Parts: sequence; C-alpha cells; structure tokens
Amino acid sequence: MRTLALRRRFVLSVALVPVVAAAAWIAHRSIGGGGPDAAGAGPSAGPHAVASAKVPGAPAAQPSEVKTPSAAPKGSAALRYSFDGGLAAPVVDAGGRLPLKVRKVAGGELSAVPHEGGLAVRFPPRCEHYGAESCARAILQSGPADFLNPGQADFSFGASVLVKPSETSKGANVMQKGFSVGDSQFKLQVDGAAGRPSCVIVGTGDSTIYVALASRSVADGRWHRIECSRGGALLTVAVDGVVAGQAAIPPSLSIMNTDPLCIGGKGTSANNDQFVGVIDDVFVTRSA
Repeated sequence: MRTLALRRRFVLSVALVPVVAAAAWIAHRSIGGGGPDAAGAGPSAGPHAVASAKVPGAPAAQPSEVKTPSAAPKGSAALRYSFDGGLAAPVVDAGGRLPLKVRKVAGGELSAVPHEGGLAVRFPPRCEHYGAESCARAILQSGPADFLNPGQADFSFGASVLVKPSETSKGANVMQKGFSVGDSQFKLQVDGAAGRPSCVIVGTGDSTIYVALASRSVADGRWHRIECSRGGALLTVAVDGVVAGQAAIPPSLSIMNTDPLCIGGKGTSANNDQFVGVIDDVFVTRSA
C-alpha cells in the first residue's frame, strides 16, 4: 500500500509541472510600451511583447580579475568592440570593418574608464529634463553598415553595461541599428526607472515592435552581460548568461536597412534615448 501511495504522489507532482509553467508564462505575457523611436519621438517598446521569467537555479556570474574576450556566440562574428584602444582616434572593432566616431551635442562627452584590465566607455550623466535641447548628448556612430543586416537569419547582439540605480531614465539605448518607423531595426535598451534591459526588433515593411523584456533589473551599480538573440520565431534576452525574457516573432520577419550602428543613443537629437552609465564589449553576430 505504501508503494502505491508513493506512486500516486509522484504522478500528481509531475502533472502539476506544466500547470505551473503555463501560469508563469501567462503572468508575463503582456507588457505595456511607449511610442516609436524615430528622431524626435519617445523610446520604443511594444504592444506585442512576451516576457518570460528568469530561469531558476542558474549560478550568478562571477567577476573576473582580468578582462578577457567573451566567447563568441554560435555563427560568424560580424564585429566586436572592446574599446581598449581608447577614444582619441576612430574606435575600431576587432576586425577593423566598421570604425565608430564620437558625436556630441550640448556639452556631452565620452570618456574611457578602466574595466578588467582594459577600457570601457562612460556616457554623459543623466539629464533632469529628459528630451530637453539643453541635455548633454554623446554617442558612438558608424557609417552605413549594410553588412550587419541579418535579414531573416538567426543573429545575436549585446554588450556589457554598468548602470547605477540613479542613472536610469525614460529611454536609454545601449546599441541600435535602424528605426521602428518606416524602416526596420534591432536594438538593446535599458529603459525605465526599474532599469530592466530589453531587446527590440522591427521587420522591414511592418511597424510592429517586438520586445523581449528582462524580468530583472541591471541598474545596481555592477557589471552585467546582456545578450539579445533571434532564433527563428523567438527573440530572447539573457542577463549574465541566464535567459530573462522572450517574445514570439514571425519566422518571416526580415531586418534590412542602410542605417549606421549607434552605441549609447539613437542619434544626437534632443530626444535621443541617451544611455547613462558605462558600456563595454559590444558585439553583433550573424549566423554563418
């Protein structure tokens, strides 16, 4: 009789697993958002976002003593920036394919700061009047970067960031290529007072904004590695190697534009979604 009771208890436990998982998925399925992010518009989010909870049981990332290149995601690395050469000359990626220039307005400045034996880039301080012409802005921007267009292929992009609780804002772009209005795009942002990172993509010829919003904040004054990845019909955001959010996307979604790659903001207009904090190890990887 005891054996039979144990078997019944085991079957009941297994049956409850999909019910709990489904409840968690439904609880995170709806995320509100702002407007489009074309020049002069507010930070983008999306009505079609689907977030998932952080995968439990994974170990926290440990800081390293010496800065080392991160392992390249599967596929062929399109470009990677370490910023270890500083900002005195055009910033070049590891392969020398896409140099970046400093663009600054209203007294905005970038500075190179130490990070794990190398350098990272600190962006202008937070402005009390978000979107005001008087706010200091500064970004890194490339020329046309058509070779980064993933089309319908799987790809990933991301960076390491350090954001203090006092540095969050309405809109804060880590990196972006393209726009959501009349264009296509992919971008990584840390929007909102909570400082939760999100991955955003918009397909060519479709104004729908797809957002994978992380279930956790990175605005704690410590370094975090954020990676966005598109795999078929799924957009995923991972923080420190742990999946923190996902969104369903059309398998046919294609990203193709002639826009530059921007780091730290989408441009230098007043409402440029200026990033506040420090950025390092930016990468974009396309499938082979």
